[in-house]
Amino acid sequence: SMNEALKLPYMALGEEIDVTELLRMQKALKDYSAKKYGTKVTVTSFLLKAMSMALHEYPIVNSKFGPADANPPNYTMYGNHNISIAIDTKHGLLVPNIKDVGSLNVVEIQQEVMRLASLAQENKLAIGDIKGGTITLSNIGVIGTKDPRPIPFDGQAVIGATGRTMTLPRYNDKMELVPRQIMNVRWVGDHRHLDGATLARFSNAFKRFCEEPGDWMLALR
Repeated sequence: SMNEALKLPYMALGEEIDVTELLRMQKALKDYSAKKYGTKVTVTSFLLKAMSMALHEYPIVNSKFGPADANPPNYTMYGNHNISIAIDTKHGLLVPNIKDVGSLNVVEIQQEVMRLASLAQENKLAIGDIKGGTITLSNIGVIGTKDPRPIPFDGQAVIGATGRTMTLPRYNDKMELVPRQIMNVRWVGDHRHLDGATLARFSNAFKRFCEEPGDWMLALR
């Protein structure tokens, strides 16, 4: 429950991510993907893929602590990246998950996002769509906030939330001020089995994949 979650020892950290190149790539591919696959890829699908690749580098982040009465205390790591996403509906906030994101490309991820969003709006999500999530990424920025502060969900070790993208001045390599597309991300982790250094390194990996999308897009199979 929410009350129980608030009693747990959590740690939080935030990061600023330059998503200029990611947005450029998404805009370049959305019409192509719509024509070829019938689905316009959104920024969310790229963020979910970036999270999955960061999880490959830091697998302990994809875990849950418990059960609570275990003696000694333990945690479970999961091989599949079943990433939960928050969907705002007239029925309230629903949190289904996309199964095994690590095995999907950005188009397949987008197709799952759209499938789950459609079912959520109709209040027709299956139990299998809700259960089994191992980590959460909430793109709350689509609603408008720039500095989200999420609370971990369903016993998961980590939740991430991204804020709205803003055009802000930043220095380039020549120390010239240029407009860049900046997005804040905040991570909250379960400090019972996850340390701050690991969460920070995971955040750095996520930032790297978001800021250099061309590198991993070329390497995808």
